[in-house]
Amino acid sequence: MPVKSYQDDLLIRLSDSDYAARYLKVSLDETLEDGNTEAFLLALKNVIEAKGKVKDIATAADITRQHLHRLLSGNGNPTLETLAAVLNAVGLSIDFKPIEEASSKI
Repeated sequence: MPVKSYQDDLLIRLSDSDYAARYLKVSLDETLEDGNTEAFLLALKNVIEAKGKVKDIATAADITRQHLHRLLSGNGNPTLETLAAVLNAVGLSIDFKPIEEASSKI
């Protein structure tokens, strides 16, 4: 039985935009819960790798390849504008929706 590479399989799954969106959503939720931004940046890096070449994604996001690499290094701290541009370059957007129990928090 051939051994499957987890990373290769993940990249195949992340090439599907719906899967990539759910993957990033879960990663962002976990980051907001535990403050581990490295995990979210790794998830974003995986999505970028699945969607195309870093150079092409950076060009589409109107940032340099070096800026994108630095942003994804694990120590990056992207601005909202840069994050939105990178997400747009891979065919995704930031989406907000109400939390079911939000009405009881107000």
